[in-house]
Amino acid sequence: MFEDLLDDDEDAGFIEEAEDGTLPQPQLNPDFTGHEEIEPYILDLINNDNMPHALILGGPKGVGKSTFGYRLARALLKKGIPDPNQDSMFADEAPATLDSLYVAPDDPVFRKVASGGHPDFLGLERPIDERKGQPKNSMDIETVRKVAPFLRMTSSDGGWRVVIVNDADTMTRSAQNAILKILEEPPAHTLLILVCHRVGAMIPTIRSRCRLITFTPLKTDTVVDLLKQQYPQEPATDLNSVAAMAEGSIGRAIDLMEEGGQDGLHNVLEVLDNWENWDWPQIHRLAESLGRPGQERAYNMFSQVLVWTAETLLFAKARNEIALEAPLDHKALRNMLSHYSLEDWVKICENLKAHFDKFSHSHLDKRQAVLGAFSYIG
Repeated sequence: MFEDLLDDDEDAGFIEEAEDGTLPQPQLNPDFTGHEEIEPYILDLINNDNMPHALILGGPKGVGKSTFGYRLARALLKKGIPDPNQDSMFADEAPATLDSLYVAPDDPVFRKVASGGHPDFLGLERPIDERKGQPKNSMDIETVRKVAPFLRMTSSDGGWRVVIVNDADTMTRSAQNAILKILEEPPAHTLLILVCHRVGAMIPTIRSRCRLITFTPLKTDTVVDLLKQQYPQEPATDLNSVAAMAEGSIGRAIDLMEEGGQDGLHNVLEVLDNWENWDWPQIHRLAESLGRPGQERAYNMFSQVLVWTAETLLFAKARNEIALEAPLDHKALRNMLSHYSLEDWVKICENLKAHFDKFSHSHLDKRQAVLGAFSYIG
């Protein structure tokens, strides 16, 4: 949650940072890509005065849930509440029905929500661990306790009051119980939006009191198009490879680009191309490189990509596929796919995950992690 309302000059710069061709953060993003069926559904609820008091936006991480939550919040805060005594739905300047949730970035409502300064909007994030300088693993009850008094306040203009709780599935049990109390007697014209990556982590009584909106992984072509906006100078082959590894999550795709996913994929494929006749000097060179101090990111990416490759081959085997799609359309990988049974692939994936988990939770030599990983493949 942003703490302070920016003044006009600061606010303008705040928005301009999102207009340089890169993908902005959810609170700064005026656009919504993919999930074409969701917005018409929500618009129908708004136009028929059937908006529920709480929504769970559920689905994989990085597919646009939070972006949509902010888009919906801005639209409700701008348009207000329909007055049955007026011909128009949302005051004199608004049409009888709402045909889009879009609010322009230069609109005052957009700017106030983005800066955290709108009096009728509250955005909650996991608190920062000051020692580590990153978000804590869970959202505590102290953070969630801000919701109830905020929703009990009167709207500044008689319209909606909206709360977005990001990473709501990380709430502690006591924090979830605090949310449940609000859901049992929600104030009128308030909307609580819970952004959840693992809907099953929410207690059943919360799930039963919320309308679940399910977000599925984005199409690979959509991820590629979004990556082109973020990385216009990168080769198309790299973007296509990263999009395939991201499995429908633009958030993960950007993480892969920033963490060197292309290099990790290159390292893995270069070694796997020698399957059955491992080039052990090559593997030792790779282990030495990834095991050096300061190479933690490269090592982590290597381990993630190797596990992803094995899992992709497992799923292909389960579907009885023979051909592999890019970036795994290599002869050696096709041979591996046919050589091992489905049971073999299940075991390979389990062993690789356990192997890398053991090294991630210890101070063991990462060089041995790289060397040992290939013993599980052949």
